[in-house]
Order: sequence, then C-alpha cells, then structure tokens
Amino acid sequence: MTTEMGRPRPRSLSRRNITFAAIFVSFAVATGIYAYRTLKIGTAAEMGSGFFPVMLSILLALLALAVAFTPLSSGAQPLRFASIKSSILVMGAPLVFGLTIQSLGLVIAVAVTIFLSSFASRFATLRQSLLLSAGFTIFCVAVFHFLLNLPIPLWGDLIIG
Repeated sequence: MTTEMGRPRPRSLSRRNITFAAIFVSFAVATGIYAYRTLKIGTAAEMGSGFFPVMLSILLALLALAVAFTPLSSGAQPLRFASIKSSILVMGAPLVFGLTIQSLGLVIAVAVTIFLSSFASRFATLRQSLLLSAGFTIFCVAVFHFLLNLPIPLWGDLIIG
C-alpha cells in the first residue's frame, strides 16, 4: 500500500495483537506477583522455588509487549476460534501428563501426552505424531533425567512394579 505521494503507508498496530498482549501481560503480572509473594526467590546461584516462575512471568510479559507493537501485515487472516477437538486436546494434555507421570513414568507419560496433543493440528498424520512423540520423549529424558538429575522415575509403578 502506498500513499498518494508514492511513499509506503506505515502499517498500523493491530487491535488484535494489543488485545492478546494485554491478556498475556495481565496473566504474567498476576502470576509473577503471586510467585514473588508466596515463594522463595533466591539468587541465580541458589534458586528458590519461585525463581523460575518469576523469570517466566517476566519473559512472558516482554514477549507479549513485543507482540503488541508488531504491526499486522496487510494480508493477515481474520482471527478464528479453534475447534472443540483441538481445544480439548491442548487443554487436556497437562491432565494426561499429571495423571500418568507417577504410574507410567517420564518416558511413557511424555510420549502419550505429546502423541495425543499432536492431533490438535488438523494436519497431523500418524507418522508425524509418532516421530514428534519419540523425539520429544528423547529430549525430555536427556534434559530432565540426565542433565538436571530430577527425581522423576523413567518408568512408573505400573511398569516396574
């Protein structure tokens, strides 16, 4: 788009981006304040239980502000609601993980959670979902079990007895 004088018209800010940024900044601020007031923060060298939530809240707020001031391209699609199936799969994923981590262990809990939630995409195929699930499971085991040494069992009570 150009103006009458041939100069490019500056793109305006998106009302949609600003609205969603306001929602995410509000959530980040509320979560950050709650974590700061109720959990021990600590330092970067000796992190308390609130350090990570506070840092994530700050990062979320900064990313949301960056989105707010990103102009919408001229060919942007109108906002649509997600399908019921996709919404249920995405929102149910943390529940599936929480219900399976103790009894099945990290390996199976992550694999099942990622596999099921991958079908929230209408473009997901069985092969892609299996590959995504396997890759993400390997990544999580490497990071959480081997690198961070978190006390999460690889195999749960139902598997090893």
